Amino acid sequence: MNSLPYFCTSLLDPMFHIFDVLDDKKHPQHDLLKEDLAQIDAEELEKFCDNHHIAFHIQSWEDKDLGRRAYYLIDYLQKQIAIERIKAMLCTDERPKPYDSPNLKSTLIDKNHLISLNELEPDGYGLFLNGYAYLLTPSIRGSNSSYWVFDAIMKIASQGNNDLDRFKVRLDPFIEKPLAEYRPMGYKMTIYGLPLNWERLQNLKEEDHGQFMDENNDTGKGRTDYVWKPIGHELHFTCEELPTENACAYRGSRYFHAIFEKGSGKIIHCDGAIRIYDLNELGDRKQYHVRRPEARKVGKRIKIFQIDTPLSQKDFSKLVSSFFVWNDDLYQYIQSGCDQISKL
Repeated sequence: MNSLPYFCTSLLDPMFHIFDVLDDKKHPQHDLLKEDLAQIDAEELEKFCDNHHIAFHIQSWEDKDLGRRAYYLIDYLQKQIAIERIKAMLCTDERPKPYDSPNLKSTLIDKNHLISLNELEPDGYGLFLNGYAYLLTPSIRGSNSSYWVFDAIMKIASQGNNDLDRFKVRLDPFIEKPLAEYRPMGYKMTIYGLPLNWERLQNLKEEDHGQFMDENNDTGKGRTDYVWKPIGHELHFTCEELPTENACAYRGSRYFHAIFEKGSGKIIHCDGAIRIYDLNELGDRKQYHVRRPEARKVGKRIKIFQIDTPLSQKDFSKLVSSFFVWNDDLYQYIQSGCDQISKL
């Protein structure tokens, strides 16, 4: 699609932007977008519209065919942007995008391609350096999927002495905008990170694990596994939300790991990542719960953020809730403590 490169670097999701481009004949992408709409395969279009009940969404459209094609293209672009982003993050270059830009060439990145917040000038609206803006990379297909975890990171990082070097983050490979062009969309969602039953966890002697299954096939997320594993004086928390087979091409899993120190009651390490699977790897992964070592031998892990200084239980819960935004089962688990654990 001719318009894909433009939408890859747009601050707005195609859902919020494509209609503006269509309505503005002077927009530099207008003609390319119209060409893309005209090239959509008729059979694929019919299948998509039937599966997604597009007729309902375009009842008020005068040009029904244009509406059908627009919604098809939105879905296509969303998936392709996610695929291209995964390719960029799997790049093994020493400085993959966006760190290869002249503006970022002197910044330090670690082996996981994470950059310390201290290298940038962050605030609640983004990450800035020398007149350019950057964003935390989305964790899944939704362009705003990291919006709330970034907000949580910034609130935690700004506590106390404003120690920005506590956090390292992975920048979106496609976003580097001059400040004059930086107009991100804001979102509102209630994120609660209520503490788990920490007293129970502090006395845990054996693994505590559970599993949720998403019954809505349209979300792209399938099973969610979690485990609290006692190791010496620590508890290791691991949670992974797997994609469905249909979403595997454009969506990785969301993977969260933390270490809870029983003595202090603090989280002493925390990181969020995505894991990329092909269909065969996803099939192998689904044979095992995340508590099993075999589950960690497949896929490619890409870190999104990391913190290695102590976090409170409240801040930990806030990070988990916001990182797994739209995972209602995990949200309910965190909210209600360990009473609803689903044992295998």
